Amino acid sequence: MEDINFNDFTPKERYEIIKEFLVKMRNAKSMPSKDLHVQRFFEHYLRKFYKMPEKLVNDIAYCQRAIKTHLEIHQTIVSVFAQQADADPIIKDKYINELEEMLYELNAECNYLVLRLQDDIDRFCSAFTEQDVKPDKMVINDIVSAAIVPLIVNPDIALKPCFVMERPNEGQLIMKYFIIDGVEPIVENPHTVESPNPLSPSHSNLDMRKSRLNLQAALSRARANCKPAKKSKDDENKLTKDSILHAVGLCSHAEYKRLKLSMVLLQKRKPRSTEKTK
Repeated sequence: MEDINFNDFTPKERYEIIKEFLVKMRNAKSMPSKDLHVQRFFEHYLRKFYKMPEKLVNDIAYCQRAIKTHLEIHQTIVSVFAQQADADPIIKDKYINELEEMLYELNAECNYLVLRLQDDIDRFCSAFTEQDVKPDKMVINDIVSAAIVPLIVNPDIALKPCFVMERPNEGQLIMKYFIIDGVEPIVENPHTVESPNPLSPSHSNLDMRKSRLNLQAALSRARANCKPAKKSKDDENKLTKDSILHAVGLCSHAEYKRLKLSMVLLQKRKPRSTEKTK
């Protein structure tokens, strides 16, 4: 069986060939699920002939990059505001809520993509699983990891989303929430007719600008101290979307919730600013 080039056959023909082989083994009173030769062939079949959907791989990697970027900016904003006693808490909450809403959307989209990938793997393995031959989870994790992780960690590889919405990159997020090197953030102003006495900026806009100016000095320190979250190892035996995410070093929804909880606890430990300190 290992000499067969399954690339010469359609998915339906592959299914029929493998099914017939396993049924013959069962009729010969050999249990395919316990046969080492069958397990070796299954691994060979997966590694050599399974091709992950390129668009799914691209978008999972894109979502993971975006999640990592938004988490880093989230941590930076929390750290910078903690160092500025006169920072406006309303503006801080606005920034944090925007980022957290985007993170929830990214997590939901990424989990959906992982479910689609799991379905694709299940279909490819159906000829084996229908005969009670289960795939080796380590082999599947290795295949998924080899396809996705290099796209996440290599910034030189440009990724454009196919199924999900495009998000701002790190530079765009920094320009949105901070003032860098004297360049002011872009503010959309409604079109107004020229007047000899132009209207002065609103109080809220002045407060936002003042807060951003105060945050500029602390940004570099906060970014220098910002460390990426450590990758957790998956100990579960059941092959689910979370196990695939953990196995290849991705960020699952549960991991994100734990990280968010740690941020909230960190904020609660910091003393609140009083009227005297503002």
